[in-house]
Amino acid sequence: MESLRRFALLCLMLLLSATPLAATSFDASVVRVKDGDSIMVFRHDVGRQSEIRLAGIDAPELAQPWGIQARSALRRLVADRKVRVEVTDRDRYGRLVGKVWRGRVYVNAAMTQSGDAWAFRRYLDDREIRSGQQQARAARRGLWSLPPDQQLPPADWRASRPHRRD
Repeated sequence: MESLRRFALLCLMLLLSATPLAATSFDASVVRVKDGDSIMVFRHDVGRQSEIRLAGIDAPELAQPWGIQARSALRRLVADRKVRVEVTDRDRYGRLVGKVWRGRVYVNAAMTQSGDAWAFRRYLDDREIRSGQQQARAARRGLWSLPPDQQLPPADWRASRPHRRD
């Protein structure tokens, strides 16, 4: 019986991962800001919540320097507001990845321009996001005001931490 449940769960996961993205863009209401680059939204097109990872940026982890400030900055931009999401991908955790707009404000680029997130070089071809980071870095805004040894992108910060064994 247990193996049948596992098989059914595996089939469902494969089906969901193979399903093309239902819409390339949709309107939503932000219900929660998880951190500096992830939000929970209520999707008006399908009547349910989805997690959105902001495309092209990487904000500090909550426990690292500037992590709380990054989440606060994103909250100021989108908390309890209506947004438009343009889906660009789905990440390895199943989250939708997208460009987010609040009215005419391109939220992803606003986060790098304020110095609250890095331009995510690995996947980046977005000039507005790159330009925002260059401006913030030159002006020493946000995380760029930290001492250089604290300006670690999240992946580097995680790699520098001792591994926990629970």
